[in-house]
Amino acid sequence: MKKIWAFPLITALIVGSLSGCSGQKQTGGTPAAVTDGAEKTTAETSAEAKGEISYGGSVTICYPDAPTTFFLPFSASTGDRASAAPAIESLGRMDAEGNTSSWLAENISPDPETLTCTVTLKKNIKFSDGTDFNAEALIWNFDKMMEGGKKAELGNPVSYEAKDDYTVVLTYDTWQNNWDTVLGEVFVYCPTAFEENGEDWAAINPVGTGPFVISEYVKGSYTKYVKNENYWIEGQPYLDELTISYITDTTAQLSAFMNGEIDLLATNDSTIISQLDGKYQNIAQEAPDLGQIKYVMFCSGDKSSPFYDLNVRMAVMHAIDWEGYAHSLTGGRGSAITQFGTPGAWSYDEDIDFIEYDTELAKKMLADAGYPNGFQTTISTIATNNNIAVLLQASLAEIGIKADIKTIELADFNSQKAEGIYDGGLITGAGASKMDFTNNYIRLYSSKGLNYLNMMAHPKEYEDALFGALAAKDLDEKKRLLKEASVQLVNKQALLLPLAAVFPACYVQDGIMGSGFYQIVSVQWTPESMYIAK
Repeated sequence: MKKIWAFPLITALIVGSLSGCSGQKQTGGTPAAVTDGAEKTTAETSAEAKGEISYGGSVTICYPDAPTTFFLPFSASTGDRASAAPAIESLGRMDAEGNTSSWLAENISPDPETLTCTVTLKKNIKFSDGTDFNAEALIWNFDKMMEGGKKAELGNPVSYEAKDDYTVVLTYDTWQNNWDTVLGEVFVYCPTAFEENGEDWAAINPVGTGPFVISEYVKGSYTKYVKNENYWIEGQPYLDELTISYITDTTAQLSAFMNGEIDLLATNDSTIISQLDGKYQNIAQEAPDLGQIKYVMFCSGDKSSPFYDLNVRMAVMHAIDWEGYAHSLTGGRGSAITQFGTPGAWSYDEDIDFIEYDTELAKKMLADAGYPNGFQTTISTIATNNNIAVLLQASLAEIGIKADIKTIELADFNSQKAEGIYDGGLITGAGASKMDFTNNYIRLYSSKGLNYLNMMAHPKEYEDALFGALAAKDLDEKKRLLKEASVQLVNKQALLLPLAAVFPACYVQDGIMGSGFYQIVSVQWTPESMYIAK
């Protein structure tokens, strides 16, 4: 069964340090304490002792985006993980501190000296079809991820091989401190189910080690799961049935929830929140990995753009009323932020002050940069970010910059990301916050990234800090360098202009417990521990 796949050397990506608990048939696992793998938390043990956790029943969850595929090794959307999670599980899970903890893996051990990462799997776990979960199955999933172009999601290894039935070793060419994090996010599909039925079947039939098995899937409408009677964690799952309903329209979401047709609704929509807040329990946490950041990017990388000049970019920064923007863009729910992140994230330096709102200073800086009468530019935006563009247009006008708003289709916007400069102007955006921004910064906002390569400048001071954080062998050093990269990105180099951070809400009907939704990461939840309280 030993297999080695070798391929060309390429640099790797992100962080962590995973060591979990071992076990045979495990006991428990609730959303708030992933740190201990499948161990029961005090709260859950207490609830069981009191007889508060009940078995049986059916729960319906609203999720806005239907899956593109259930065969996650070929999936291009992280959102697909949420839909597949009842049936397909990952090697690790993220905890509230940003660390990866055990799940299907007993431990994931990076070694900076040998440039290897060893994945040791838990034993006596089977896929829902009765076949063994082991190193051979994991290697098969790695192979499929490679075939699906997802090498980066393995950390860009040079090779990998199964050392024994429950141990896989990946070898890399350069130390990166994120191997356990990216490997912890690997979801393991059942090889036998795929090989016997084919890719088209697997795309609509999730099969894994999970607490549920699929019973019905209506594309674009819902996925229905029933209890896996042979789940590897003793006593779980608690529910008999779980349905994920795909409702995109926010009015329909609100109606379905208020009519009791769905039991859990996660949302960013201010109208829904205004209707439900205070009337239903909101279980969402304000964790760094759950925030959404509204921002603007300058065309700082093209010499023909006025924004190539740092003084021009800083002038715009001085034209922003930070608190006013945050209130307007989030309906009063969000916060103004000094960097591209949220307080509590590893990269967020809370000692940094806001850049002073001073339009007279902004005009002087423009004049000193050679633009005493301002200039003409373009704000490129997609429809959902038009409110950002309108506010920005007004702020630019105050300092003499005339900006036309150019609303473009999402597909056209995305097609320009890698090489486009969007008329040499500005673009609006809304991105996910992260506890650890290393991977996102590199993937999106660096000279080694996939997007904005011509749109954005890549100053040495910024990239030295960023790639230094990636190579750090000490977590404190990593955090220090991430903070420096964050300050360089916004406050010193003015490459991005963060306008507000806002967190989602997640409403549940009475008695719905243990879902793990919107506790740590948006696509991570705990279907095995979900139950209806008596």
